[in-house]
This record gives sequence, C-alpha cells and structure tokens, in this order.
Amino acid sequence: MKDSLSMILAVIILVILIIILPLYNYFERQDDMSYNIALKSVTMFVDEVAQNGYLDQNMYDKFIQRLGTTGNSYDIQVEAQKRILTKDPDNIDPDTGEETYIEQFKSYYNKDIFNDDTGKTSMVISKDNTLRNDAFFFDVGDKFYVKIKNTNTTMASSLLSAIISKMPDEKINISYGATIKNNNWENSTVSQLYQSDILITIDLQDPNDTEEKNGFPEYVFSNNQDRILKYKVRILNSDDTDIASKITDNIRLVGTNPNCYISPSSITTGSDEGEYILEFVLDEAKQNTYFSSNEYNVFQCFLPANSIQGKFSKNASANSEKIVIKINDSIEVPEI
Repeated sequence: MKDSLSMILAVIILVILIIILPLYNYFERQDDMSYNIALKSVTMFVDEVAQNGYLDQNMYDKFIQRLGTTGNSYDIQVEAQKRILTKDPDNIDPDTGEETYIEQFKSYYNKDIFNDDTGKTSMVISKDNTLRNDAFFFDVGDKFYVKIKNTNTTMASSLLSAIISKMPDEKINISYGATIKNNNWENSTVSQLYQSDILITIDLQDPNDTEEKNGFPEYVFSNNQDRILKYKVRILNSDDTDIASKITDNIRLVGTNPNCYISPSSITTGSDEGEYILEFVLDEAKQNTYFSSNEYNVFQCFLPANSIQGKFSKNASANSEKIVIKINDSIEVPEI
C-alpha cells in the first residue's frame, strides 16, 4: 500500500514537471508579453494626452484597440487633476493686505469624464466609454493618470491555481501619469468645435516698445505713469450674465516673486463686443512685495480656469503676454 502511494505521488510529480510546468512557463511568457504591450499602450496614451493638452474620443478608442491585442479584458480608471488657484483667507499680510493664493488640484474621474453606461460590452472593457462632449481639455500644469488591471483569469493563473489554491487572478496592474506640457488643442479642430464656445484674450493696452534683448515691454516703477497698467480682456460666446464681477473676483496680475498677486482696482466695459478694460495699480508702499530682493519682476495677467461658464464647459485658464517692471531705468534685466 505504501509503495502504491509513493508510485502515485511520483506520477503526479512527473506530470507536473513534464507537462504542467512547461505549459505554465509558456503561458507566463504570454502574460509577460501582454504586460509589455499593455504598459506601452498606457504610456503612449498618457504621453499623447500630456503632449496635446486634451483627450478626445479618437485617442481613447486607439488606446482600447491597442489593449485589445493582448486578448485580456481590463478595468480602466482615468483621473484628471485640474490645477486651480484659490484664495487663502487665513494668510493675508496684515500690513499690506496682500492676498495669498494656494495652488490646488481638483480631480475628475471616469464618472466625470465619460458618459453614463450605455449597456454595451466589448472584449476589452465592461462597457463602451464615450467622452462627454467628445473631448476633455487640460491646461499646462494639469495632471493625467491612467490605471489598468486585468479582470479575466489568464491561462497561467488558471494553471497555477490548480496547484496552489486562492492565487490572485491579477497579472497586469499598471499605473502611469504625466503633467500636461502643451495646450495644442487651441489650434485643433476639436477646439473649434467644443472649446471655442468661450473665447478669451488678455492683451496689455498701449504697451511700451519692447526691448530686443527680451522681447517684452519694460516699465520703470519709479515713473508714476508706469504704476498703472491697463489690460483689455475679451470674452465671447459665454452663457454667463455676470462676467464683470467674475473677472474682478478671479483675474490677477501675477509676478514671479512668491505671493505677488495684484487685484484689479477698476473694471469698465470696452467699445468692442465682450470687451472689458481692467486697471491695475502698483502701490508704491508695496515695493518690497513686488520686487523682494530683486530689482525687477516679470508679470502676467492671469485668469484661472473654471471662472466663466460657456455653452459646453467652463473656460480654460488664460494668460497675457509677459511684461517686465524694474525699479529704475538703469537696471539691465537679464535675458528671460
């Protein structure tokens, strides 16, 4: 009896060594190949979105098609983090009253980016995801993440489970993200269809002649007339009815020095459609705030995203061209 049990055990071990292990190694290599394909698909997809500054249906469908070549099904989680600046009410300079802004990120997930479940199924995912309005737009500095994991049991997992019970089915688990580098959507066809419902331009009114070395208008803080800067803001195709107050509450003249945010002192309606004239006054008492230890500062007029509501979505952030403000005319500003 003892010899019979030993013989049976020897046969089982022989079968495992001769048949099951080579099969497992073969299917494990298949899983490795699938992992590499999935990893390349995810990185290509995320990098494409980061480079272009938007996600459209065509990009997403190509991503799904590439994953489909692995023969696996997946759970796909997408996250977009939009960068926003918010006031910090607890951190206001008691002497100057200067406001401080905090950089924060608002996250959008599958339920925010894609339409509701259509009930359709595919070989790759449990439902056919379609984007709301066919596109999702980013600004430079936003972040985009994708996480996938297989939901099916691969052959390697099945063979291993036959030997070792309660083994996890998950063989492919990939997370990858990137920071948005460009706003190429501004010149794209998809932008004209969807994002152009809010057209925002910010221009400096009557800029000084630019210096050839830097290519930016230069202002001298010691001149009284240079302490008042006027910007022309144009907003078209918006559904908002209270744009003037929203511009006043959100737009800022932003310097490169830390916590240098200047609110507009006045806003008037311009002569053209959707045009507003904003005036910024540089208070002489706040010279140290504007320039810190430097003798110059670089400013931009900045309207953050999601301030103005349009027909399809809220606005993307908008910037003016840069300007240079220096303490006196004799200062040589290094190349920017």
